[in-house]
Amino acid sequence: MNHRRVEIPVLNGIRGLAVLVVFLSHASNIYFGGIIAGWGGGQLGVMLFFVLSGFLMAHLYMGEIASPVTAYRFAVNRMARIYPMFLLVVIFCFAISRQGGSFYVYPIPTLHEMLLHLAFVRGNEVLWTIGPEVIFYGLFVIAWTLRRRSAPAMWGYVLALAAVSWLPFEGIESNSLLQLHDKLPFFLAGMILGMHSGDLIDASKRQAPWMAWAFWLSFALFVLALPRLLAQVGHLPAHLSGDPWPHPWGYPIYLFATVLLFSAAVVARPWFLTNRVAQFLGRISYSFYLLHFMVLKNIQLVLPTHPVRAIALAALVTVTLSWLTYVLIETPARRTLQRLGPSSPKNVMASAA
Repeated sequence: MNHRRVEIPVLNGIRGLAVLVVFLSHASNIYFGGIIAGWGGGQLGVMLFFVLSGFLMAHLYMGEIASPVTAYRFAVNRMARIYPMFLLVVIFCFAISRQGGSFYVYPIPTLHEMLLHLAFVRGNEVLWTIGPEVIFYGLFVIAWTLRRRSAPAMWGYVLALAAVSWLPFEGIESNSLLQLHDKLPFFLAGMILGMHSGDLIDASKRQAPWMAWAFWLSFALFVLALPRLLAQVGHLPAHLSGDPWPHPWGYPIYLFATVLLFSAAVVARPWFLTNRVAQFLGRISYSFYLLHFMVLKNIQLVLPTHPVRAIALAALVTVTLSWLTYVLIETPARRTLQRLGPSSPKNVMASAA
């Protein structure tokens, strides 16, 4: 049985969980001064996204032979997935930024800034995550090519990337390879898990009673690893206790907690992540991620003294806008662009990529 043709619905649930963590963290920052899900909490959601991205790339493509044709199809599929909505958001923010006014958008005030964003060189606010992911696509293609030619060479390459990720680069602001460096372990861990996705799928079929407990324990560890919660336990290093922007990427506990949660979720397939609501949120998660911060900031202008109502309204508005853009923009644009790529065998996971 080809495990790369097997649907893994829980992946959509993981994506939904990741975007929910980001949303709650930003809502906490805006309305409660970060005291709940806290400064840095949203970065844990992004960590889940990066692990998932690495997993899907390996799960879908490592079983194929790397060639110019398959690499081109990979590039088309990935860009079809992320670029149309990203393009729309960047152009919208540029247009509104040029006009000024009280409506909040990601600050892209000049044509030069817009072009830097569209080239993934710059990323203001939540847009910063797109550049590192696109850069990793290129690094993945190298690993994919090396694996078919020499497994030791591929593992040497992976170890070299991991070593680079621990170098103490400081003052990195642009979406360059250097900004990606401390995020690499999350992509790499996801990629390694994706290369062994068959083992996870086989383990999932056994559905031993301990699997559910393993998931909930890993979820508890993930939640307790939020920087604001850790701060209640004791003194934290400067990068974790930074106010307001802690930087948790270099601490192994976050890699461990994220990978453990991801693996446990794939094996246990909990209802928490496979129900219809979680699946729906996962499907619209990309638009939700790109739009939610702007919605939160603008709802704050309308309901500045009613935080609970404001957050609930922001969630409703973001879900509505995300569903509309998913149906009207993301899906048709992706299908149109994917026709540019060479034909490939039907893969039930293609829409999840």
